[in-house]
Amino acid sequence: MQSTACIVSASNQNVFFGELLDALADALSGIGIPVERSIDCFPPLREGLVYLFVPHELLPLLMPDAHPSEPQLRRSVTICTEQPGTSWFEEDVRISKRAAATVDINRLGVAELRKRGISARLLQLGYVPAWDRWQAQDYTRPIDLTFLGGTTSRRLTALARCARHVAGRTTELHLTENNIPHTGDSRSFISGARKWEILRQSKFMLNVHRSELGYMEWQRAVETITNGCILLSEHSLGFAPLVPGEHFISVSFDSLDVALAGLIDDDLDQMRHAAYSLLRSELPMSRTIEVLADCVNDIAQQPTHNSELRGRTIAPRPKPVEPPPTEYDRILRHRTDLDVVRMGIKQLMLSQRDMQRMLVDLRAAITSGEPARDNIESYGQQHLGPPRVSVIVTVFNYASLVGEAIESVAASHFTDYEMVIVDDASTDDSADAIRSALQRVPWVSAKVVTRSRNQGLAAARNLGAELAEGELLFILDADNMVYPSALGTLASALDKDKDAVFAYGIIEQLGAGEPTSLMSYLEWDPGRLRFGNFIDAMAMIRRSALLEAGGYLSDSRVYGWEDFALWCSFADHGWGGVRVPEFVARYRMALHSMIALTNLDTSATWSFLIDRFACLSA
Repeated sequence: MQSTACIVSASNQNVFFGELLDALADALSGIGIPVERSIDCFPPLREGLVYLFVPHELLPLLMPDAHPSEPQLRRSVTICTEQPGTSWFEEDVRISKRAAATVDINRLGVAELRKRGISARLLQLGYVPAWDRWQAQDYTRPIDLTFLGGTTSRRLTALARCARHVAGRTTELHLTENNIPHTGDSRSFISGARKWEILRQSKFMLNVHRSELGYMEWQRAVETITNGCILLSEHSLGFAPLVPGEHFISVSFDSLDVALAGLIDDDLDQMRHAAYSLLRSELPMSRTIEVLADCVNDIAQQPTHNSELRGRTIAPRPKPVEPPPTEYDRILRHRTDLDVVRMGIKQLMLSQRDMQRMLVDLRAAITSGEPARDNIESYGQQHLGPPRVSVIVTVFNYASLVGEAIESVAASHFTDYEMVIVDDASTDDSADAIRSALQRVPWVSAKVVTRSRNQGLAAARNLGAELAEGELLFILDADNMVYPSALGTLASALDKDKDAVFAYGIIEQLGAGEPTSLMSYLEWDPGRLRFGNFIDAMAMIRRSALLEAGGYLSDSRVYGWEDFALWCSFADHGWGGVRVPEFVARYRMALHSMIALTNLDTSATWSFLIDRFACLSA
């Protein structure tokens, strides 16, 4: 009897799994097994027909009446691709217990399935011709490091530790959220031809496990090696027949950044070709697919009862994708008495801040007899004409850190810039620290505005924008730093994307002086604003757009979220931003920072923002 494999998938499935299923379909067809495809439903049973599907990636995306019947499961092969310990793996287990056969692409998965009483077999992934854009040819590889994967705290930490080693180099760092399926190639999810080309041009692919479990990400490994990119992975289990040190680099999680720094400029062509040769000659999918083909042929030979063949025909029944609750909805749903107390404390602290400002103004007026005025000084070499970029630095009581911020700008490879530094009436030695820093970098053209009274961050940034002469503005707080490549990289991004009104790159977050996480790593998506801010203030903005949008909001209800309000304003104007997949800056996280006070309670802030910006309720 002729065996036929029917691959069942969901219209809303992740494109990542679509690529895997396409590869399996091609390999089965290549060895003579006809392959059919069905979307969002299981076709009626018939003699010789065997269903193939990925349980956790299919069934949650179908309406219950489109799930396979017990007779259909008895003629199905489940394809498991997730690591043990996840909810996705548990879904695979639940369905695989009732299926005729199960394969898993990882040895760890096979072992765990067998422990659960499921006779799983290893489906070794191998060389897929359709994924190969390299063909072992001599190509330049201008991309030093690539990362493609879902966001987890371990991955954010690993990448943050690598920042200082690859800042200024060309990277393709793409992290995605898993709250909705990624159904096709997009700005936020790299797939298909664009992914293969990025890998062909990359020297290294960084592989970091989702959790402490050393689960070898075989599909990522195969895609990487197929295109001649070196896989730099934390230690894994189930990597055979690959050999660490010969076919890929394996180090501990804590050594990933050190290994990258030591190897990034090395010639690793021998490893590149050895891994590719092993994959193509010893592990072609045309050979490794035989495990799946045996399952299909064995099941196809099993008799089907006439009563089972009379099953009703089911039309495609995709389940509507439910978006996750917005951040404001989540706050309202989980509000407690403690949250109400936090709201009161925050309001008290903001009122105290306003009262302190009033007392300072009153004291100054009594002492001098007249309102104090802002003072503006110029430093360094002045430009003959307007600079391209104005770096706006706002300072309030950061005497110990502002010098580092200024010196980080002074080290920029991009030279057509000025600095506009606004000291928002600091009460410490910030003014002296600013002067001392500028005297150490006399080549930097700078205006320093010393405010007579503190008016808040938004007003300070708006004043800097008014005094700026550059067409592009880079916003920098006094406790942060930029990498030397940042200004030039972001200006180039805006040159390439004329429609974008701002550009931003990935920011390394520091805690207690050590890299801990990332900021500004997601692609611009105005719909994503409904779930919270995902872009830090450190961005390059077209000055004309900032002024047209009315600048930063000074309302106390958005205290600490002034940058978020600006992105919402841009979204309401129909404007967008462009993300650069490279490191551009370093951000210090401190308990006394503005955001710490802001996040004490966010309900009032969200209420105000939703009323003001249509993009948050669209």
